[in-house]
Amino acid sequence: MAKQVPLEEGYMIIPENPDQPARLLGSYSKAANKHYFPIRKLCPITSEPVETVELSPEGVLFSWSFIMMPKMGSREKVAGYGVGQIDLPEGVRIQAPIDGKMGDWKIGMKMKLVPNPVVTEEDGTQYCGFKFVPVQEK
Repeated sequence: MAKQVPLEEGYMIIPENPDQPARLLGSYSKAANKHYFPIRKLCPITSEPVETVELSPEGVLFSWSFIMMPKMGSREKVAGYGVGQIDLPEGVRIQAPIDGKMGDWKIGMKMKLVPNPVVTEEDGTQYCGFKFVPVQEK
């Protein structure tokens, strides 16, 4: 498997072991007992310092929409992609691309974070953003 690295430092961790989940990086304010994404320097409620934390790799689909145009930079002839708002257990709502086609998603379904390759270098290294995919129920 190609080596995957975050497109930009400070947003997510992509483990080398593919059995371990990727995780977004956020902030936790002890003073306000709240989590935030993306990382912040100070708590927006108390102005106190925050700590950087790994957020949960799974959440629940709160809402979704389908954008009827190609993704920016895409050369695909198929127009359209999903975008969802996913609620993580820490109380953070993340807006991100979601895998699938219109009609595949249901409000309340479980979703998991995965790396989303954007650029592949000549050596095979993939620079990744992130997206969410439906969790396959067992």
